[in-house]
Amino acid sequence: MEKVLIVSAKKSLGAPLVKPLGKAGLEVCTVSPASLASKIAAQSPHCVLLVLQKLLETDWKHLVEAIRRFDDNLPIIVLSASKEVDAIVHLMKMGIHDYLAWPPDFSKLRISIQNACRLYDLTKRVFLLENRLEGTTRQGEMVGHSPPMQILFQTIQSVAKTNATVLILGESGTGKELVAKAIHRLSPRNNRKFIDINCGAIPRELLENELFGHEKGSYTGADRRYIGCCERADGGTLFLDEISEMDPSLQVKLLRFLQEREFNRVGGSESIKVDIRIIAASNRDLATLAAKGEFREDLFYRLNVVTIQLPPLRERREDIPLLARHFLEKYAIKNEKIFLDFAPEAMEALVCNDWPGNIRELENTVERAVVLHNDSRVKLRHLPENIQKAKAGGQAPVFFSGKPDAEKVLPLNLVERYAIEAALKACTGNIAVTAKRLKIGQATLYRKIKLYGIRV
Repeated sequence: MEKVLIVSAKKSLGAPLVKPLGKAGLEVCTVSPASLASKIAAQSPHCVLLVLQKLLETDWKHLVEAIRRFDDNLPIIVLSASKEVDAIVHLMKMGIHDYLAWPPDFSKLRISIQNACRLYDLTKRVFLLENRLEGTTRQGEMVGHSPPMQILFQTIQSVAKTNATVLILGESGTGKELVAKAIHRLSPRNNRKFIDINCGAIPRELLENELFGHEKGSYTGADRRYIGCCERADGGTLFLDEISEMDPSLQVKLLRFLQEREFNRVGGSESIKVDIRIIAASNRDLATLAAKGEFREDLFYRLNVVTIQLPPLRERREDIPLLARHFLEKYAIKNEKIFLDFAPEAMEALVCNDWPGNIRELENTVERAVVLHNDSRVKLRHLPENIQKAKAGGQAPVFFSGKPDAEKVLPLNLVERYAIEAALKACTGNIAVTAKRLKIGQATLYRKIKLYGIRV
């Protein structure tokens, strides 16, 4: 049942409204003085707030501020005998839903309350849908709404709840470390440390020391005990990046550690047992390396409990506009620039480019454009020459030609995004006209604008 809270200077003023509103199917509660309205509304949520007669401006300010602190969208209807235009305008500016004369016309009041309840319900639905959409386009620092990314987000949420070892494979720049951090953040271990180490950036001798630590005097220069990553990550997550580059002799020690979760510091005899989750990553195919004898097969099988394969950016081009705008906002704020969006030809060039460096290359490209230029939009000339040539070289996507080039046809959702952007541009951003030309409802158009991250 829809609930209405009546606020008035004297509780008796709201009494005549209780019975007729109750007959209309509403649950009615009256309260006085006005200062108690926010407390009652917070304890028992209502759909509409009815305020009777004239309240002092300070009372209004305190009332509205108190209400908005716990619900920014609660509709407020004012019933007053005042006919002062300035007062009515002031109330409307404060965000009230409706203003009706006192004593009320109950048919008009009932319609106003019904409309307010519908608006409130719609607002809550939109909020929930936006939250759900946000969850499908973002996971931590990762952004994407393409089918591969939806599968990835679902996999992350599923595997994060377990202690299973995870192997993340993908080209350089696809975001392997971000996936590892997302798994840790969503896991029960999120209140403990996330330790990452790049196995390809550290020499073999130093890598063993970095992983397992050393005892004082274990070698020349070891003047004190050093606690390694495995020990520091106890209770948390250890991320081994580029594990394919690990020296074979160290792979043996890592295999023992994975089996027993025990190790000895370099130069030490004490066996140390820890509770950590292992996440490994590589930009190379470990199965192929193991078959060739370039990576220990038994270690590969120990790591290969849950494998996550990250798609390269060229295989999810529909995410490029979303990613590009995400990076544009990030670096515009960081560098105090006024960039708001991309010019259509610049965005088309970004989508057409193959991005061998994947997301990292796209991010660097957007940051470079922001740092080196001052404008409201990133234009084609702001991009590197090789990306400008991607568009100029005839690599633009083919949408509706009679005999399309299969290699250049983009996914349907990306075609839809382009069609909406083109229609909005042709209609100078008018939503109603654009929706009519596209032969869809305005609500559908708003939803797709939000889905594709289109700037209007």
